[in-house]
Amino acid sequence: MSTQIYEAIKQQIVEAMKRGDTASRDFARVVKAEMDRKGDGRPLPDTEAIKILKALRVIAEENRNPFEIEFLDRYLPREMSEAEIEAWVRANLDFSQFKTPLAAIGPVTKALGPAAPGDKVRKVIEKLAKG
Repeated sequence: MSTQIYEAIKQQIVEAMKRGDTASRDFARVVKAEMDRKGDGRPLPDTEAIKILKALRVIAEENRNPFEIEFLDRYLPREMSEAEIEAWVRANLDFSQFKTPLAAIGPVTKALGPAAPGDKVRKVIEKLAKG
């Protein structure tokens, strides 16, 4: 269970303090506090940290806060494009294993992790199912 994101946020606080970068320090503290709250004070696994970062990013987008968006993007994994997901599905998945094509969404999202959000996977699978 990797906690690299949590540790990187903690390190960001220290580095921002050394630089005198109060904006980064304060926002990193907000992010860490949210992670601490969800993890009951224990380091949060990366899979859970990513969920929190994505939720915070949605809020930052709604508030049109480019500083927070850029900060959060440093720690979020790059998402695969629909074309990349489609290529992976074509290379690694046999739809005959599933009762319906949409039943493949779970295994694909599990295999690809946070790089392939469920909504994108669904679109790709629906596209492929239509032929």
